[in-house]
Parts: sequence; C-alpha cells; structure tokens
Amino acid sequence: MAPAHRVTGRLGRRAFLASLSGGGAALLAARAACAEDVVTVGLLLPADAERATELSRGAALGLDDANALATLFAKRLRLEPETDRAGSSAGRVLARTGTLAVVGGAGPGGGEALLQVAGAGIPVLNVGAPDDRLRNDACDRRAFHVTPSVSMYVDALTQILIEQRKLPRWSVVSDGSPRGAEVEAAARRSVARRGGSIGPDAAATDVLLLAVDDRGLDAAMARAIAEGRRPDRIAAIGESGMRVPAERAAGIWALGWHQELERFSARELNRRFRRRWNAPMTETAWAGWAAVKLVGEAVVRAGATDGAALVAFLESAPPFDGHKGEALTFRKWDHQLRQPLYVAGARKGEEIGGPLAPLAVLADVGGKNLDALGTAMTESRCRFAS
Repeated sequence: MAPAHRVTGRLGRRAFLASLSGGGAALLAARAACAEDVVTVGLLLPADAERATELSRGAALGLDDANALATLFAKRLRLEPETDRAGSSAGRVLARTGTLAVVGGAGPGGGEALLQVAGAGIPVLNVGAPDDRLRNDACDRRAFHVTPSVSMYVDALTQILIEQRKLPRWSVVSDGSPRGAEVEAAARRSVARRGGSIGPDAAATDVLLLAVDDRGLDAAMARAIAEGRRPDRIAAIGESGMRVPAERAAGIWALGWHQELERFSARELNRRFRRRWNAPMTETAWAGWAAVKLVGEAVVRAGATDGAALVAFLESAPPFDGHKGEALTFRKWDHQLRQPLYVAGARKGEEIGGPLAPLAVLADVGGKNLDALGTAMTESRCRFAS
C-alpha cells in the first residue's frame, strides 16, 4: 500500500483530484493559470557511455514521476545534464547554474566530483559511488547517498551466507586498490560480527570474497574458477555481475536492484522502464530514478526552493516508496539511504538466453531492521551530525 503522502497510479490521482471539490478545485484552476515555478536538478553524468545512458534514463523516468504531482501545484522540475570527464569542471558548472541539487556519482571518481559540488554549497544525491569513505571521514552535510555502501553490500552477503547458509569460514582475495581495501575491511568487520572467521588458506574456507575494483571483477571471478573454486562459493558486490555475458555469469553477488523484481510494485516500475527504453532497469537507473523523485517530493511536500530547505527535508527522514517493500529513509549520522538489498546467483545453463538477466535473485536482505546493513551510528566516523 502506498504511503498516504504519495499520489500513485490512476486510482490515487482520481481520489486526489476528487478531494479538490468546491473551493479546492477553483484554487487548482487558479494555480494552473499562473506561471510554473521551475526547479532545476543538475545531472552529473560519467564519461562512460553505458553508465551515463543508464543514469540519464533513470533520471528521466524519475522526472516524469516527480512532475506528475508537481505540476498540480504549479511547479515543474527540469534536468540540466553535464558530463564529468577527466579534468573537467562539470560539477562546478552545475553548481553555478542555479540548481537546487545535483544527482551523480556514477563512474570512476564520481563520488569525489560530487563532494566538490557539495563543498560549493549545493546538495548532492549520490547514485553511483559505494565508497565507505564518502559516508565516514569524507562525509558532507549536503551529501545524501542513494546507492548502497560497500559495507551494506558486504553485510547482505554475510547475512545470507553465514547466518542462513552456515558458511562461516571466509578468505579474501584483494587487488590492493582503494575499493579492494574497503571491501576487505568491511568483510573483516561483518564476518566477525556474525561469528565467522577470515583465514589465509583459501582452499580450507567456505567462501572466497573478491575484494577487487569493479573493472577487475570479471577477470578475478574467472581466475578463481580456473583455480578450482566452486562458482557458488565465490562472492562479490555491486552490479558488475549483471554486466557480464550470461554464459560467463558466476558467483554470489550483493545487489541494490534487479530488473526482474516483482513484489511491492517493482514489477510495474521495471515494466515502465523497459517499455520506455527497451532496456532493463539497472541498479544505476533505479538510483537515478529514486534521487530525482526524492527531490520532487521535497519541492512539493516541503516547498523546498533552496539547498537548506532540501537538506532539512531529507534529514527529517520522510518515508520514500522505492518499490522495495519498506519505507526508505536517510540515516541521520551519515545520510545513507536505508534500503533492502538482494543476493543473486548465476542462472543455470538451461535458463540462459532471452530477456533474462545473467543473475537471478536468491534472497531479499534487510527486512524491518534496515540498520543491520551498513555502518552503525556507534561505528560511524562521520561527524557532521554530532
């Protein structure tokens, strides 16, 4: 059931309009006759064409959903895209164009570019950078994180593989990259918290975790399999597993979204995206949709017209319907969006082909206690909320 503050679907829209009888209807007509208040949302796109396309498509769908309600109140959102290439000043350009907020963070260095914008005084919504550092030592009061963190992904894996499947003995393969170091650190915390152990002898362990930069995950997975590891005992995080050809899919992955989700109206959202773009809704696209729609809710529900009002609205933890089955809210201590995650595994050979994704969802993770995923307040090194 949709939260009371949202107008969703045809029935909800009719009921909303029906409530505007008498003087309310006249007020609506008067507002329609006035000029619209236009709110600009910056969209910081990565140089990578595939990720940029996914983000822009998700943001466009979020813009449609936001404006379906905003226009009833003589308000309208518009997107202002800029591509963040190496050495470019795209973020600073958006910060100077009167944007209410900037959505971005996808691609290498995307999180750092967003922090520059936040430092210039513009609220940002991170939809692509899972770096734990951005939520801890480098946190900013004006930065909100829609995409899950490294620690959230790892916690999703340990909940399923240790608590449910009783696979407590882990080993870690790290490539020495900053991402690899964050994954390994998160694993050591999460595995110990759930009564497991991490040992040096990979052959004697139940699970091998790949603590590797996104760009090296496919090769790392192939090496682990070639060395004799069971594919269903190799774990990794993020949507890289959804980007490999189906015939090479392997491993157990923690994800923030999946194109075949059906419950909690996820099926309708996935179908709307596919009908419009003839492509699956990826995790990056979902985050872009959610971020723009969140800004739209701030504009309508709180009348946000400046950065301070937007930050205050998001910090008030308004429940957001992300079609994940739980009300999504931002944590006060690090501005991470609480949300369920998913653990997925490679499809069987006979299932490969057609429109199906290379990975199939095995479990939803999170439930009612969404703070069990990610950095707890007592562990956080972010100090803007103290």
